[in-house]
Amino acid sequence: MGKSEIGSLISKHEKVRDKGLNLIASENFLPEKAREALSSDLAGRYHSDYYGGTKTVRKIVERTEELAEELFDVKHAFIKPVSGNICDLNVLFSFTDPGEEVAMLSFDNGGYPLGLGKFNRERIDLPAKKNSYEIDPKKMEKIYEGENPDLTILGASYIPFPHPVEEINNLIDSKKQPLVFDGSHVLGLIATGEFQRPLKEGADILIGSTHKSFYGPQGGLILTDDDGYAEKIRKYQDIDLETGIGLIDNPHVNRIAALGITLEEMLDDEGYGKKVVKNAKALASSLDDQGVPMKFSEKGYTKSHQIFLDIDWETSEKFCHELEKEDIFIDISGRIGVAEVTHRGLDEEDMELIAAEIAEVFDRFDR
Repeated sequence: MGKSEIGSLISKHEKVRDKGLNLIASENFLPEKAREALSSDLAGRYHSDYYGGTKTVRKIVERTEELAEELFDVKHAFIKPVSGNICDLNVLFSFTDPGEEVAMLSFDNGGYPLGLGKFNRERIDLPAKKNSYEIDPKKMEKIYEGENPDLTILGASYIPFPHPVEEINNLIDSKKQPLVFDGSHVLGLIATGEFQRPLKEGADILIGSTHKSFYGPQGGLILTDDDGYAEKIRKYQDIDLETGIGLIDNPHVNRIAALGITLEEMLDDEGYGKKVVKNAKALASSLDDQGVPMKFSEKGYTKSHQIFLDIDWETSEKFCHELEKEDIFIDISGRIGVAEVTHRGLDEEDMELIAAEIAEVFDRFDR
């Protein structure tokens, strides 16, 4: 056989990323053993007892569930979703019917742009504070006194500060609906005791991606202490030949094994979340000092892994591509994340050096 074109492109990609500085808020660096699990024999295998030869695979799945429950101190952990988006759909289908209303932050206010209309659900935009990505619980009172949505999902792609979970829970605790916290971006910080603890503050269900501030493989987690809610969620994940397959058929056991290895590492990595937040604040402050405009300086810039450039979208997109030429990677919205560089071992002093490199590019590029 000749040389693989795809293999060559993979090698090219890895060279680019190896020499680059990844500040993309929605990515992270996998532990070496997790990478090995992804490329193991598990990559082509099933887990169901319908097939022979799957006893050990089922033990991997079971143990990974136990590790997730241990790390998050929760009764029920669902590890099969292949993405955070599937987690959103799982709670959407479990707790709403077609035509019902779901309250979420709008994309303009940093929310996740889930296409509710594609699933015959109606969106109610949660109000945000002016010039901020923070939910405004006072303005929410009017929504719950009037429209009374059937489900509330607290989630955001842009999330520098915690959601007011306890205040929001007090608005809806008399309603027969769960309060869902979508922690996709901040799941690693929640896991290590930083940022906030949604399930302790009043959220009924925590969902999230496992590859952002949480440094595992791409995938999703659903966590809850409520037996009844867990049973409804499970119906869309387990294979039931009487009612038919729901959202998940083959849960990709190589990914689950990689997740299990990451969970093991995170259980011994309590300081990770604290380091992430310190690095984010240090990078934002240093950028600000060097003339790169940053949002939320009056609030200490951030309490998560994310910081934000205070420039318009068009300028931000151009700046992203200028940084890419220097092997520094952010996204086109001006959102910067420090989870990966922290996981790779960089500290606050390194953030000052990174800020200097970014500031140099910012000073010279044509705005």
